Amino acid sequence: MKQILFLCICFGLTTLTNTTHFLGGTITWRPLNASATGSPVAIVITQTYLWTYTLMPCTNSLIASNGYIPTYSGVNLDTLDCISNCGTGSAGYSSIDVLPRCIDFSTTAGTSFGQRVDTVYLNANDDFSVGFQDGDWRPLATASAALWSISTGINTMVRPDNGLYNNAPVATVMSPISIPLNQPTVINIPVADADGDTLLCRWSNKSNGVDECADVCPPGSLPSGTVIYPNCTIIITGTHLGDWFAVALMVEDFITPTSTTALSSVPVQFLVHVVAPPTCTTPPEIVGVPTEESCTTVIVNHPYTSQIFAIDNCAPSVTIVDIATLSFAGMVKSNIAQLNSTIYYKNLTWTPTSAQLGYQVMCAMAIDSASVQSAQYCFNFYVSNTEICSCPGDPCITTTTTTSSTTSTSTTATSTTSITSTTSTTSSTTSTTSTTTSTSTNTATTTTTNTAITTTTITTTTATTTIQESDSTNWPLIKTILSILVVVPVALWCCWCCRYCWLLGSRSYGLKNEENEFYHIERCTDPECLWSNETIS
Repeated sequence: MKQILFLCICFGLTTLTNTTHFLGGTITWRPLNASATGSPVAIVITQTYLWTYTLMPCTNSLIASNGYIPTYSGVNLDTLDCISNCGTGSAGYSSIDVLPRCIDFSTTAGTSFGQRVDTVYLNANDDFSVGFQDGDWRPLATASAALWSISTGINTMVRPDNGLYNNAPVATVMSPISIPLNQPTVINIPVADADGDTLLCRWSNKSNGVDECADVCPPGSLPSGTVIYPNCTIIITGTHLGDWFAVALMVEDFITPTSTTALSSVPVQFLVHVVAPPTCTTPPEIVGVPTEESCTTVIVNHPYTSQIFAIDNCAPSVTIVDIATLSFAGMVKSNIAQLNSTIYYKNLTWTPTSAQLGYQVMCAMAIDSASVQSAQYCFNFYVSNTEICSCPGDPCITTTTTTSSTTSTSTTATSTTSITSTTSTTSSTTSTTSTTTSTSTNTATTTTTNTAITTTTITTTTATTTIQESDSTNWPLIKTILSILVVVPVALWCCWCCRYCWLLGSRSYGLKNEENEFYHIERCTDPECLWSNETIS
């Protein structure tokens, strides 16, 4: 009887421990050489898993030494196995280990993050699925002991659009994520694709002979009314306090938006926990550089540094106790520090390696002393051997600066047309000679900044215009003055003549205004005669 009781206790303890250590993860893959052709082809498989911290604790020393996460419940014996279309469809593939190396941990969230990278050599045209299958998830609202199956589809057929091998999408998510009771919560899954393909999300399933989710296949594993949209957005509402749910979805890439056949499929699995609504209705938030959902290009062996900040919107009643991160190998995070009464931060330092070529996704989440989480804050890096202007699929924005120089004055303006005029003047001591030379240059470009270094710069948005500058002599004014000087005397002379003639006529003819009669005055030659008037008939 004692032996039976002992065996039952051991079995119960084993079952209990198995139900608490797996918290989710993701698997992705890419060609080792982006321009590779022929066969065999080297494929890099990246596995990222999340574990219960108290059972598989990561430490700063393990992260610094790139050490493996402490094993638990036989994880060190588990492998990533072919689970569909094995044999000829997976020629060259051999199972690889799943025990990852420590990359992050959060004692506050109770999570350890592990990642491993392996290279396998496959034949061209392989098309199969691999999966990590074991048990168990922590006790869930839908199952007290649920198995997991997290799988990805690998296809080494040459892409019809560029003649190269495909790069699978990259995605990740924090786990667990707390959602307030009876409040619809939006969860965005960060995704990226090195080929710039169309990415769509769907629930995991067990169709086509591939088990993508084991005992946690949606929608039955989730609260009623939970929906997923093709853009990888989930809306979920928890109606029972304390419930836990496992979320399992797939990210697929398509050559065009109208394509119906996926090139590959990548899993994302995580936990959701229903918690009481916080007393402070404004949760903490993450800000920083890179900005949320952005993509930053980085170069192999070139150091990268930045900071992420957490804002405490409920101070001073609560404080920020952690900025949990889910990153990748080599990303060094400092301990959390306080900038002022409401802002906390962590420093980021990373030197990318050639093993990290392609996309790397990082997420962060602030947790306050009331155990309230911020929304997860995720951003992408694209690692390249050479400098590139943008991440694949993003617009490449360049700035061209045009500079011309003549003397010493510098003027910068934003325009599409630039007119430059240069004036020179020659003077002598006896007379002034003005010589003007004007040039007009119209430059139309697609740039946003036009810099001209010249004596005079005139900016306009009209068509080409020739600017003709006059000399210093104002000839119209001089002509006007001369005209006045000539015309006025002439006019005065004419007026004087008319007046004189008028007066002379009046005296000679004796103009009488009333009767309009003219008189002739005869001159008397006699010195003693009197003047007399005679009417002229």
